[in-house]
Amino acid sequence: MLEKNVYESFKKIVGDQFISQDPAVMDTYAFQWCNEIESAQRGEEPQRFGVRPLAVLLPASLEEVQAIVRLCNEHDVTFKAHTTGMGPWAGVSNLRSIQIDLRRMNRILEIDEKNMYAVIEPYVTNAELQSELFRYGLMHHAQGAGPQTSPLASHTSFVGPGFTSPYTGFSGRNVLGVEWVLPSGDILRLGSYDYNGKWFSGDGPGFSLRGIMRGWLGAYGGLGVFTKAAIRLFSWPAPKDWKWKTGGTIPNYDWEVPPYWQLYVLNFEEWEEYQSAMYELNDREVCMVATTSAPEGLAALFTNTKTEAIEAIFAGLLARTRNYIVVLVAAHTRREFEFRAKLVKLILEKYGGNDLIEEGVITPKPMHYGETVRNMLGAHAFRFSNCFQSTHGGMDTISMAVRLAQLNQPVKQKYIEKGVIGDDRGLGVWITSYESGHMAHMEVPTVYDPTSVKSCLGYAEYQDECNKMDLDQALGMPFFIVGDEVHEFYAERTMHYPDWLRKIKASFDPKGLSDPSHYVKGVKKDK
Repeated sequence: MLEKNVYESFKKIVGDQFISQDPAVMDTYAFQWCNEIESAQRGEEPQRFGVRPLAVLLPASLEEVQAIVRLCNEHDVTFKAHTTGMGPWAGVSNLRSIQIDLRRMNRILEIDEKNMYAVIEPYVTNAELQSELFRYGLMHHAQGAGPQTSPLASHTSFVGPGFTSPYTGFSGRNVLGVEWVLPSGDILRLGSYDYNGKWFSGDGPGFSLRGIMRGWLGAYGGLGVFTKAAIRLFSWPAPKDWKWKTGGTIPNYDWEVPPYWQLYVLNFEEWEEYQSAMYELNDREVCMVATTSAPEGLAALFTNTKTEAIEAIFAGLLARTRNYIVVLVAAHTRREFEFRAKLVKLILEKYGGNDLIEEGVITPKPMHYGETVRNMLGAHAFRFSNCFQSTHGGMDTISMAVRLAQLNQPVKQKYIEKGVIGDDRGLGVWITSYESGHMAHMEVPTVYDPTSVKSCLGYAEYQDECNKMDLDQALGMPFFIVGDEVHEFYAERTMHYPDWLRKIKASFDPKGLSDPSHYVKGVKKDK
């Protein structure tokens, strides 16, 4: 436990009600998806409990966060900021650590309709923000982790693809100004705010710090605490007078589909036709959504429960599915919609595909249109085994994504035949384009049994082989590069970039107090 005087000092900052050392409360922060893989690798029974924090504090303001971080520096206490966290990177790794839970900082501070940005605090969720943005005819890029997760966390600190990426891009490319409590307790604001009180730009005169702040994947909470962020907004593709309506109860909720929206599931026999069609759909800026997942993922996307998904699979969905693209055409006007819908038909005919919705193989309900905005990828991925993890994840061209999917299939099939991961015929990939095809993302979601040592270790072995394949085939950097050991795996072939990460970490956090477990631990000492 924390020394009594340290605990009392923390209590003075946030008040009696907003600090706890109760073991039951601490365990709720230690219990995280994917911890079972690390425990199995240590030779233990798979379990989801990681390191228990010594205390949890719930600050309500920038000043309280700053005071907490400064006190951590004074008493050498490691800290990890937490919003809606999901995964071991959301928890602490050091036994002498506290968790800073930012759920009381949950305000939408500004929506600038003209300049198309929103300023939010850490615990604003995608669902809350999008609900407010509808009235302005705007939308934001919501990451695929779901409507219950924090867009601030995604934009400042952690990954960031989603269903609408062809239109809204990637979180790391949409973050503007931020308010950042550095690991030292100093406050840094990036962008235009300090100059004129507006957040329209993430950079000012001179060099940019946004690459240091998060780069591609983010620092996973290893470089301090973000208390505000401005994020880019986009035009909501619907008529100006459209009023959104919802009803029902999850998972059977209802959603009124905007007038000029249409879903397609374009199915192609070969990867070559799939790739050509994906390029054209994006190059011609036809769609708001252009995404691919496993056939099982398709069943999960267009059903509400595990039972329904399994029934769809056994009803022959897998036999009818080859290389498919879920496409959503969304337009502001009838003329725009008719033009885009015609282009989809022409592209489908050009590359010899078929539409599984038009053929009646899949019948989307209104709520499935809503799913494209909810971005509830997590629920679909968890549906079959209560667990999944992803390999690969390079962000490059569409053709690179397709090549990676093809090369991965026999590797994945090998582990399916070993009986350690779920059987998706090796086809289980997730591909989406970014920004009308200027880039593409490909990762391989894979289900495993979180209660089985054999399955957890088998998945870990599969992931290691995928990482090696990324290097050997020059396929780019993977999705999850977490911690020193994984960074070092790529160092020699990637100009020793981890050395620069460690220099950044050492400069911004010389005492190593902002939990480094999924980032880096400072300057590497010579042997």
